[in-house]
Amino acid sequence: MKVKKKIVLSGGPGSGKTTLINLLKERGYRCFDEISRTFIQRGKEDGIDNIFSHQPLDFSNFLWEGRKDDYTSANAIELSNSEKPWVFFDRGLPDVTAYLNHQGIVKQDWENQLKEFKYELVFLIAPVANIYKKDDLRMESFEESLALHESLKKAYLEIGEIIEVPFLIPEERLDFILTHCHD
Repeated sequence: MKVKKKIVLSGGPGSGKTTLINLLKERGYRCFDEISRTFIQRGKEDGIDNIFSHQPLDFSNFLWEGRKDDYTSANAIELSNSEKPWVFFDRGLPDVTAYLNHQGIVKQDWENQLKEFKYELVFLIAPVANIYKKDDLRMESFEESLALHESLKKAYLEIGEIIEVPFLIPEERLDFILTHCHD
């Protein structure tokens, strides 16, 4: 059986997307991890504290190509009959253009290509102050995370519908998401 639905978890930095992806994996779902931390770590190793600010197009190109590869890989997955026909992504291609747009950079060719990469469901998760944690690889302040969240919301609404995930404990957030996933 092939994947029938590609599902994105998106939202501002520190909103709990990776926690939800990890919970999905624990429940046996196929998931694609966020790839930006790999590039951020490389930048730090090269002495660049905030590689997105320093090299936004290089950073974004890395993400664009990686997320396109993930999307293509999802289409090729053969699922067992016991698996749900869904695959989850920790961020999607519109995240790349949203981050650039937030910086005042428009990559029109990428914007045009977004129509080729359809996600059947998009869950948007807002950052919440009391769980937000800045770390070595997350450089944004909470206020910047909120602003990025709004840019992400705008980007996804331009290409389709979103489902906003309420603030609940992680397991309840996951249950909320799964109630919207149907074959």
